[in-house]
Parts: sequence; structure tokens; C-alpha cells
Amino acid sequence: MRILNWHFTGNPTMQSFYADQDYSPEEVRLFSDFAPGGGVTQVDIRDDGVSIFSDYAKLSGEQTLEELAGNFPDSTGVIEKGSIISCHIIDTGGASNLNIQLELEELETDVT
Repeated sequence: MRILNWHFTGNPTMQSFYADQDYSPEEVRLFSDFAPGGGVTQVDIRDDGVSIFSDYAKLSGEQTLEELAGNFPDSTGVIEKGSIISCHIIDTGGASNLNIQLELEELETDVT
């Protein structure tokens, strides 16, 4: 298992990660010290520039934690070795000090 973490404090530029092998995205967790209140925080995670979600990951209202296990479309399938994985804040919605975590399951490679 590999877990990627991003921390958003207001700077829209966040690090990207290199997939060192094939992975299956399993869960996304959003955590904020301060809930969005009346807004909706929207986050996108991309594999080589293409969203891995069927809809953005979101925090809304008074939520400070959201765990999304079923937000991946069937077509996402595999994050392939060599992919660049990036995180993008679409809308802060008023949340601050936001942590984004992507849990990846390592896929077995054929060793012959």
C-alpha cells in the first residue's frame, strides 16, 4: 500500500508524485482544521492530467473529515507505472489547512 499526502495552506501549487509501479486507487480522505461553513471544498486528483474521480472529492457544511471509497468510476482502473499523480484545489469553499490523502493499492506485476 502507498499513501500520497498533500497539504494545502493557500498556495495553489502542490507537489506531484511519480507512480513507481501500477496502483489501484482505493480511498481518498479530506481533512480540514476549519470546516468550509457555507461553502463546498472541491478537490480533484489527476493521473497524467486526467481526473481519477467520477465527481470531485468534497467537504461541505460543518464537515472536517470526509472519506471517499466509492468515488472512483469503473473506467479509472489502474494508475500505471510512470504516471504523474497531482492534486488540484478546484474551490476552497472556505476550508483552510486542508489535508488530502490518496490510498493506493499496489498491483502485482508479472515477474517471469
